This record gives sequence, C-alpha cells and structure tokens, in this order.
Amino acid sequence: MTQAEFWEHIEQSRCTPPREHATRLAARLAKLRPADILAFHHQWEGFRERAHFWSLWGAAYLINSGASDDGFDYFRMWLILHGEDVYTKAVEDPDSLAEVVTPNDGYAECECYPAMRAYIAATGIENEPEKYEAFWAAYRAHFPGRLPTTEMGRRWDFDNLELIRKKFPRLAALYLARDGNNNYE
Repeated sequence: MTQAEFWEHIEQSRCTPPREHATRLAARLAKLRPADILAFHHQWEGFRERAHFWSLWGAAYLINSGASDDGFDYFRMWLILHGEDVYTKAVEDPDSLAEVVTPNDGYAECECYPAMRAYIAATGIENEPEKYEAFWAAYRAHFPGRLPTTEMGRRWDFDNLELIRKKFPRLAALYLARDGNNNYE
C-alpha cells in the first residue's frame, strides 16, 4: 500500500469524533484483502514512529494537560486521523496544531487500532485472545524486522512555561491563557 493510498483511506472515512472516524476507517479497511490491511497497518506504524519526538510530545503535553507514554501514543493516533496535511504540518512544526485544536474540546487523543479491527473482521477470527495473536503473527510474518526509529531530539522540561511559550507561541496563547482550566497557571 502506498502512502497516497493510506492517506486516501484516512480521508475517505473522515468524520468526527475521532473514535467514530476510527470505526469507519476499520469498516472501510475490512473490505480489503487481509494482506492489504496489514500493509495499511505498516504505514500506520511508520507514521506513528515518524511522529515520535520530544517537540511533538511537548505539544501533546500542553494540549492535553499532560501526556504519558500511552497518552502520547494515543495523541499520535489522533494526529494521523486528522489526515496528511495536518499530520505533515505538525511533524514539521508542532505549533501548527494551534490551527486544529480548540481548548475545552476534550483530549486530543484516540486509542484506536483500525487495521487490527479490520483484520479481525475480514478474517472472521472471533475467539479471545486468538484474534489479537493472529493479527500480530500475520503482521510480523508480512513485515519482519523493526521500523526505523525516529531521532527524538533533546528531552526538555514540559513544565517549563518559558520554554513552552518559546517553542509553541500559538499553542501557548490558546492553552496557557485559560483561567484555571490547565495545570500550568
């Protein structure tokens, strides 16, 4: 599956909220051959990995008033669901997310596994935990080895307000200006 095909699936299933988007995406993918679903997941994992760096994590931390390891993972899933343009801009400049997020709209995250759900639906595996094991076994068989990891850059203190304002002026204007609705001021 090409990157263009990957993003087309994201775009053609777009809706809000993100969890519903992920459900529609899984339903769309379930119509594909299992090998194509696995190829979609490989692209998904690659985009998640490319978005795994400290600066973007800092933006997620600001937007969500915190971001654990899992929280940052769910943030990157949410980011992918926003499509190629938003994703690309955010990877290049995390502060660009100020054009996308709205304070008080809830967390910018979505714990979702659309390819796994699609694969399970497409193959008809229903038994727990065999359906998850079957997906991961098939994925590893099609894509052995690990994805290249992203250079995360230098770790920094996400609670340093001066640094946050410097790195993310537009996001800081949105999130640090709220009266009592965040953990910063």
